[in-house]
Amino acid sequence: MRAVRGEVVSSKPVALNKAARVFSLFAASDDSGLPSDGGALLLCAAEAAMELHVYRRYGLASGQSEEKRPKKRKRKNDACSTSGVASRVV
Repeated sequence: MRAVRGEVVSSKPVALNKAARVFSLFAASDDSGLPSDGGALLLCAAEAAMELHVYRRYGLASGQSEEKRPKKRKRKNDACSTSGVASRVV
């Protein structure tokens, strides 16, 4: 495997979906001069970044459901709570 040289152009954080897109576009580019192993590695990194993006966005590793789960709220005077019942008993 040959050495890779370069310089840091920017150190700003980027979104996972943008990172996945950059990886896949660079791997598909003819100008990159990557060997087939390097291209396959970049495509794997792009796929992993996209899976992590889906997991963080929807809360599921496989991305089966795109619905966000509603948050449960606790009521102040919940009739089913045991502490509320115990305080009412005389």
